[in-house]
Amino acid sequence: MQPSPRFLTTRPAKVHAARPWSQFSHVSREIERVVRDLSAAGSLRTGQTVLDYGSATSPYRALFPGEVSYLAADLPGNALADLELRPDGTVPLPDHSCDVVLSTQVLEHVEDPDLYVAECARLLNDTGSLVLSTHGIMYYHRDPEDYWRWTMAGLTRLLSRHGLDVVERRGVLGLPATGLQLFQDGLYHSLPRPARPLFALLMQLLVKVADRRSTAQAREENGMVIAVRAVRRTGSA
Repeated sequence: MQPSPRFLTTRPAKVHAARPWSQFSHVSREIERVVRDLSAAGSLRTGQTVLDYGSATSPYRALFPGEVSYLAADLPGNALADLELRPDGTVPLPDHSCDVVLSTQVLEHVEDPDLYVAECARLLNDTGSLVLSTHGIMYYHRDPEDYWRWTMAGLTRLLSRHGLDVVERRGVLGLPATGLQLFQDGLYHSLPRPARPLFALLMQLLVKVADRRSTAQAREENGMVIAVRAVRRTGSA
């Protein structure tokens, strides 16, 4: 058995079930939209490389055209991954070899965020983008462990320590919508199983309506999920 990586503890669960009666239907659609928009802002071209770092089921693979080289990197045992992480959690790719490093709902599960972000910075080339999303306001969820929550200011500071400057910021679910989402999630598993889809369907409609009332700034400041696009600082190693 290989030793556990120092900072990537397991394949992170992705919230990407978009059926209307799913518990996470609205937030999953919004995360996908944000990932698509931030990735598109990097202006990928034919032959360039996207690395999905902590890829799990690679739910966003379809967002990237076939002319782009999409590589999924994950822990040993994930048959869907293209690359197997080394025992220390690093990626077997050369320095500055990626045009986009994609990290979605991974950072809250890593043991050492500084080491993880340092690896993202190492992999990113001088004109590339890191597209990263993680939880702001969220309940505890093991996978197998759940360590961190972030504010936009804290996430920006973490990235800056490793020579990455945030150039775009997004939030997913404003505070009223997040409150409804958490209320739903707190009750969902206590309901009889046949009642859960209808309950989720009604709650997700309320979440969607409430989310429309939040401004972009409000989502960034108090989002259930926060996301950024960051680039290498000029002159950073």
